[in-house]
Amino acid sequence: MGGGNIKPKIEYMQEVPNSKIPGSSAIYRNPKSKADLKSKIPSGGSTLYENFITACQKFGSVRFLGTRQLVDNKLGEFAWKTHSEVREKSQKLGFGLHQLGLTELNEEGHSFIGIYSKNRYEWLVADFACISQNITTVPLYDVQQSDTISMIVNQTNMKGIFCSSNLTSNLIKLKTQGIINAIHCIIQFEDVDLTTKSQGAEVGLKIISLEEACQLINQGQDNPPNPDSWFTICYTSGTTGKSKGAVITHRNIVTMMAGMADAGFGDINHEDSNLSYLPLAHMLDRAVCHYLTGVGGGIGFFGGDITKLKDDLAELKPTIFVSVPRLYCRFYDAINQMFNSATGAKAVLIKKALRAKQKAYKETGAINHAFWDTLVFKKVKAVLGGRVKVMLTGSAPISGDVINFLKLVFSCPFIEAYGQTETCGGSFTTDFNENEPGIVGGPVSTLEFKLMDVPDMNYLSTDVDEYGKPSPRGEICMRGEPIFKLYYKNPEITMETLDSDGWLHTGDVGVLLPHNKALKIIDRKKNFFKLSQGEYVAAEKVENAYLKSYFVSQIFVYGDSLQYYLVAIVVPEETYIRKHWAHDNGYNPEASFEDICQDPRLKLKIMEDMAKYAKEDKLLGFEIVKKISIEPKAWTVDDLLTPTQKLMRYQAKVKYQDIIKALYQEPL
Repeated sequence: MGGGNIKPKIEYMQEVPNSKIPGSSAIYRNPKSKADLKSKIPSGGSTLYENFITACQKFGSVRFLGTRQLVDNKLGEFAWKTHSEVREKSQKLGFGLHQLGLTELNEEGHSFIGIYSKNRYEWLVADFACISQNITTVPLYDVQQSDTISMIVNQTNMKGIFCSSNLTSNLIKLKTQGIINAIHCIIQFEDVDLTTKSQGAEVGLKIISLEEACQLINQGQDNPPNPDSWFTICYTSGTTGKSKGAVITHRNIVTMMAGMADAGFGDINHEDSNLSYLPLAHMLDRAVCHYLTGVGGGIGFFGGDITKLKDDLAELKPTIFVSVPRLYCRFYDAINQMFNSATGAKAVLIKKALRAKQKAYKETGAINHAFWDTLVFKKVKAVLGGRVKVMLTGSAPISGDVINFLKLVFSCPFIEAYGQTETCGGSFTTDFNENEPGIVGGPVSTLEFKLMDVPDMNYLSTDVDEYGKPSPRGEICMRGEPIFKLYYKNPEITMETLDSDGWLHTGDVGVLLPHNKALKIIDRKKNFFKLSQGEYVAAEKVENAYLKSYFVSQIFVYGDSLQYYLVAIVVPEETYIRKHWAHDNGYNPEASFEDICQDPRLKLKIMEDMAKYAKEDKLLGFEIVKKISIEPKAWTVDDLLTPTQKLMRYQAKVKYQDIIKALYQEPL
């Protein structure tokens, strides 16, 4: 699967001849792309139904979905279901869904069912059941806010929903409040007690267990989807402040998986396994699970507590590890702490081992060392179970130091990938032998891309690097069969995101590096950004919450994509502060506002008041500003405001870049 010991020459993309037009770069494709950008997934299927059925025929007796068993109130070994067992269960469940009337089509020709739970065996059984009946699934995060649940349920008009028992009461509550009126049936993954059934019945909800649904009818027929059938509606807040549902067809996700297979993941097979813990409501883990399904791979589900992930990894011993930068950074910190705490001969060995591997990596690209891997790094590899042969990250940027360090201590390739919900998760990926961190490589074989000028931010397709070599910069635009179909019931945003020529405008800004023709993400076009955990933050939404504070006149919220929290530049409201704070804290009327703003007590008071409005507006944890810097001088149209009094974010970022850097360097 790669990770070799010599530096290879990697060709990430090729220019499509005569494709450059004013305002954008040339069009680029993967060197492996065919003229029609088509390819096949390993199973050969054209839908996820065919992908699953083919796998069941080929790997029927192979372990497939694993759940840790509870023994004496502790999680023990994984118990596995084979492909054949999962097929039998999901097919019966599909028959049950039909019997419950949940396959009935709406006026648009679709049927929708929600899945509201953490990752678990039953989640994928429900997914396969819906696929077998051509039902469009609508996943919801188990931590989703009630107003978002209500919006999704009412927009899709879903009649049924799967959920875990700990969330059933929330659905009953929302039904009682009259804000999810469309739902009339809940299929609970666990057994349902009489009290819960009675509570549901009182508000018009039929609540049955998954097992009961499987026993409703003994026979039935599958209703397989075709490639253009809607597989799922994945709700995302990636490019606007409000949740929007990206419609993903079977063709979309299958062609994305085909592109990833061509990118090097085609070597993954039935002997491989992955721990499913990243939310299945997000496209990343869901795509990984369906890819592994087709090759006969194993999927073990975490025990439900992310803080005990190490125990799950030790028990499963996966060969693939997919995560987000935040968690990789935790591994980096923990391993460094372990190394730094070593003393005596052990400390000497660790330093020698790291130096030796770093030297070899720099000279030849080698990430394996027979002697040092056995003597020093074997225990480190055990952190991920000891068998991981490839690590993959996506969703947000990650530091190059972290990547190189983890490559060496885990002795396996580290793949950086880039994609969006709208591209089914996978669009760009680095080569397994890549040794330059901080890039996302090239497009998968089923996509093409170009960079479009963003003149307001001075990113142009005609840009050159410091040596005068062409280095186009601009908004990343992609086209091909993996691109989503539309945003459900949101034609305006669909038209903004998908243009008439089929290009997806991602809102991300990239640069094409001249020395290796690799893409590097450098900025975000719109007023949204990702933090290191992968969450999207709507800057204006956060700012509007804090502007309710009487202490805040103007605010610029910023999030560094390598960090997991927000910082802000705050212009205080001078009149209010002089009247309600300055006098009580020892300042006379003649005191300069600049001097008042330097008082650390004022900063604490402002943050205290901001916290009150963050709570009032129900900002999520990652939306809360953790540090601020006080700017005494108000912004005007002469510096950072547009004629319509809107903040020019890019200019603000440039002006305050040193202050922002200092804020992030201060201890939290």
